[in-house]
Amino acid sequence: MFAAAQRAALDVTAEWMAEYRGLVIGAPDSPLSLASVGGLLDLPGVRTSDRAALSRHGEVSGSDYLGARTVTLTIEVYGRERAELAAALDAVTAAFAPAQPDSPLVFRFPGIAGGAVRFVSARVRKREIPVNVEYTHGVAMATVELYCASPLIVDPALMNSTVSLFDPNAPGGGVRPPFRFPLRFGAPQNRAVARVLNQGTFTTYPKFTIRGPVVDPQITNLATGESLSFRYVLQRGEWLDVDTYTHEVLLNGTAPRFLTPGPGNAWLTCPPGLTEFLFRGYRIDAGPDGDGAELSVRWTSAWV
Repeated sequence: MFAAAQRAALDVTAEWMAEYRGLVIGAPDSPLSLASVGGLLDLPGVRTSDRAALSRHGEVSGSDYLGARTVTLTIEVYGRERAELAAALDAVTAAFAPAQPDSPLVFRFPGIAGGAVRFVSARVRKREIPVNVEYTHGVAMATVELYCASPLIVDPALMNSTVSLFDPNAPGGGVRPPFRFPLRFGAPQNRAVARVLNQGTFTTYPKFTIRGPVVDPQITNLATGESLSFRYVLQRGEWLDVDTYTHEVLLNGTAPRFLTPGPGNAWLTCPPGLTEFLFRGYRIDAGPDGDGAELSVRWTSAWV
């Protein structure tokens, strides 16, 4: 999805432009222009887990979760002659065909998600193109309804941070006896901390890749103390892919694995701003054979 969004972003070169499945809307001298856009600044539906208060008035508040987002595009299709209008309508109906998998709707609108190029993952659920008086004069108004299972508006730029497993036996900073003046301080040890900057306004869901060799790897949010732990031995050349949105953990990209049981585990997220993740685990070998374990974090900024 991100690769397709990044390719489409190259075509969205100015404000008030959008792209969906190869169809560019709003380009200069284009027969397609946006008349209106709905659903991007609207709040998606909210799912609640409230429950009735037994034997008393009111309800007990639970957690709220966002539902799907619906985006509605109204596109003005223009043709100076019948052949030009027909060609433009063919392009619209081909791009907004039903029963297709999700594709990125890439756009750049002032005031929406920072005003830069963003996208939502969407599929077509409805399309209306009335044949009326305007149509007979070479102007058709196409209204398209797009269903977005994820309500998040995201940056097509996928960020990455990689850190190596901390070696407790590596030379560190500080001073060592015998003390002789002037005292010289070595460089401080660099803990395995991956820093994630979410420049949006809403929580985003990172993806982690843990590479061996490492025993019982753990990822901890330094601010909250929440962590993901795995009771597993990753040999050199093996890795775990962790998707915090779908809650999937795969060994070497195919074999499902599970979290270590216990109340200490949580599916880690990244709220707006800076989040720091500490990578810990046991080295298989204290020497050079134990080197190579690392944590990679991929994320994108998100808005609603």
